[in-house]
Amino acid sequence: MTDDLATEPLDDVDAVVLKALRELHARLDPVPAGLTDDVKFALTVQALHAEVAELTRVGADEALVRSVDYTRAETLTFTGGPFTAMVSVVATGPDEVRIDGWVTGGPVRVELRERDSSTTVDVGAEGRFVLDGVRRGLVQFVLHPVDGSTKPVITPAIEL
Repeated sequence: MTDDLATEPLDDVDAVVLKALRELHARLDPVPAGLTDDVKFALTVQALHAEVAELTRVGADEALVRSVDYTRAETLTFTGGPFTAMVSVVATGPDEVRIDGWVTGGPVRVELRERDSSTTVDVGAEGRFVLDGVRRGLVQFVLHPVDGSTKPVITPAIEL
């Protein structure tokens, strides 16, 4: 046996120890529900070749890391490229919300991307838009400039 066990190949004892560690972590610090779906959803940003908007205002619960108890933010503001978008989320039922939004920065088409669907709405001259009957869950907004002068801007994924 060498002095440096790190260079030795894994054996059956290592497999037993690693299995015990995996079970311990699964019990004490499990992977959050939906994490793999959230990661897959977030990776779609790469396919858009879009600019990513930054969440510019977060509620008081921003310091919570892996808690199951949280308060939903009702109003969020995103900034990216020439656009600033503010969305307000209003519960309309146990599983549905209405999104009232305002966008500055020019004529834009707003796309709401959900896990299995997409909804597009043209923003009026005043910058206001409404999306009604939106299911709770993970969503992203994509801001498409109507004149095509800049790249689309996509927001980080948020949980409604």
